[in-house]
Amino acid sequence: MRRRWVWTMGLLGVAVGLLWQGCSTPTRVTTISQAGFSGSRVGKVGVMPFFTGRHPSNVNENLNCTLCTLAFDPESVGTGAASTLTRYVYELVYARFQDRVLPQDGVMASYDAIPQDQERDTPLTVARRVGQASGADYMLLGTVWRYRERSGSSSSSRSPSSVAFDLYLVDVRKGETVWMANFEETQRSLTDNIWDADTFFSRGAKWLSANELARYGVEEIVKQMPL
Repeated sequence: MRRRWVWTMGLLGVAVGLLWQGCSTPTRVTTISQAGFSGSRVGKVGVMPFFTGRHPSNVNENLNCTLCTLAFDPESVGTGAASTLTRYVYELVYARFQDRVLPQDGVMASYDAIPQDQERDTPLTVARRVGQASGADYMLLGTVWRYRERSGSSSSSRSPSSVAFDLYLVDVRKGETVWMANFEETQRSLTDNIWDADTFFSRGAKWLSANELARYGVEEIVKQMPL
């Protein structure tokens, strides 16, 4: 009897170990700050339209690519993804920081008025020119490389939504990236990862649309912005 109990407990330990290895709370948001950067020194911030680009291999890769080389897989990025993310970033950053954020219509007017050379300009050079024209000290700009919609409904989905993007805070005068954040998530069911139950229920215990997942990602990033 004692041997059977020990053997059973041993199997239980193995099962728990496998469960622990297979399930963990995912890291959705990653942030990097420039050494010595203090958000208290940040003045006016402008929000620029998102670019659609590939998954970067390092922090500044997409910022320094020429516009014509920002390749992406159209099947991975749905129509309107960039404009939707731009709107979410502006709305949520303005809601938190208010008078430190420049009106979006003025920034967009500057963006539309500045000619862009697809073979020479990069997202970074465009951001600096738009910032100078609109009176921003820092510019927020992003790149999105995955924005796939779920197949099915909020209660039953054959393929979940998947969203991935980067957001950069650039010093207009110096042309330096002082802070960046990455969000990446393909939604998983509760049974796939029980350790993430709090997030699952806080988001309505349902399958999110790509827009809902993207807005959640922006919300989480804005909470961590060092302004």
